[in-house]
Amino acid sequence: MFSLTIFQNQWDNKTHRKMHFKSWDEFRDFLYKLSKLPKKGKRDAELLSPAIYETGTTRANKNVLAWAGWAAVDVDDWQVEGNLEHELRDRFGAYNFICYSTASSVSSMPKFRLVFELNQSVPAERIKHFWFSLNSELEAVGDKQTKDVSRMYYIPADYAGANNFIFSNTGRAVDPDELMAKWPYEERKTSGNFLDRLPDAFRDQVIAYRKDKLDNTDYVWTSYQDCPFWPKRMAAEYITISSEGWYRKMYQIMIGIAGNAVSRGYPITATQIVEMCRQFDMDTGKWYENRPMEVEANNALEYVYINGEVK
Repeated sequence: MFSLTIFQNQWDNKTHRKMHFKSWDEFRDFLYKLSKLPKKGKRDAELLSPAIYETGTTRANKNVLAWAGWAAVDVDDWQVEGNLEHELRDRFGAYNFICYSTASSVSSMPKFRLVFELNQSVPAERIKHFWFSLNSELEAVGDKQTKDVSRMYYIPADYAGANNFIFSNTGRAVDPDELMAKWPYEERKTSGNFLDRLPDAFRDQVIAYRKDKLDNTDYVWTSYQDCPFWPKRMAAEYITISSEGWYRKMYQIMIGIAGNAVSRGYPITATQIVEMCRQFDMDTGKWYENRPMEVEANNALEYVYINGEVK
């Protein structure tokens, strides 16, 4: 599923205008149709965002649930040595992407946007890492840092006076998990968590100490339904979701399980967390049937080990 939020202009902060596409081809065709619309310039154009938001909220980073199946990178200083299309295919041809010009593109200096297919949505809490990893993989053609997880982009269009173009490449979808494993993200220097600011050796010792203190193995259960660590309130909220936000809420459930277990001294494993979440998913829609959940479970455990008990 590919989704987007539409904004009427750069000052619009309402998030109720949404579109959903069943396939990458359908999404690509939509962008191609937009590229034929005549526009005077940016002030005459709408904007699109890969971000999906909590229902009834405004365009703010805190309200972002995830990036829904795609990501875009702006390129403003590409030095064309021959044919732009050939050069981009040579560099990034392994991936499915759409390239379209922006309103400020001119023949002597083409400015454009690369839109990449993702094989999964990226939860809000992982967007900064993913963005850094994607731009690292693309050899920093865009900005590696982003504070705006609610970023939006002007639509492709036939902008007056601009060097307009659009083309696409057939490859494979970008795998966010793969890129984030390949390009680790270091945000600890600016973290508000004291443990994050410790040197690696001391930080690892503290985490190891916390793990070693988990020696209460008296708890037993047969499924998520009778597990004493199962976050029932979060699970109830998950069931009420009707259109989007499943991935983020499931990750919160994982953190809830890990936090409840650690607070009671139980050395829960990522495998146990995944097993319960898969059971729960089977009962509530099978959204994760083909999705590897081990990465999210390990991230949830690490979060709890670093931040302590989750309230």
